[in-house]
Amino acid sequence: MHIKPILFVAFALASGAAFAQHTGTVESVQKVERTEKTKGIAGTPVTPGMAIGGVVGGVLGNQIGGGSGRGAATVLGAAGGAYAGHQIERHNRRYVAYVMKVRMDDGGWRTVEQRTPIARGSHVVVEGHTARLERREPRHG
Repeated sequence: MHIKPILFVAFALASGAAFAQHTGTVESVQKVERTEKTKGIAGTPVTPGMAIGGVVGGVLGNQIGGGSGRGAATVLGAAGGAYAGHQIERHNRRYVAYVMKVRMDDGGWRTVEQRTPIARGSHVVVEGHTARLERREPRHG
């Protein structure tokens, strides 16, 4: 068994040297608005906003419609309510994200999008699809 190579790898992992290729500098930060995807009820494409809006719209359409037009008013009210409910739900799922271009220390480039911005010029560690500030040991001197 070769102890020296194992010790070298253990030292490299402990010192962070093995992860040097995942560090870089934030070169640009762009604020963007995104909409989180709505999830349907029980695996269907029907969202809670659509369901609630459809019921409310159908009830209102039924109240407004009279005689032979009541059925049509109910259907139109349900469709309009479902659409309005879906749009309200989409509006409530908006969030701000930040697209950051990172010049990696090995010369490559990475683009990271996340909800937490990191200032331009900051040295970061890129892990998967996220970036975080690099922790540097304080200098004593």
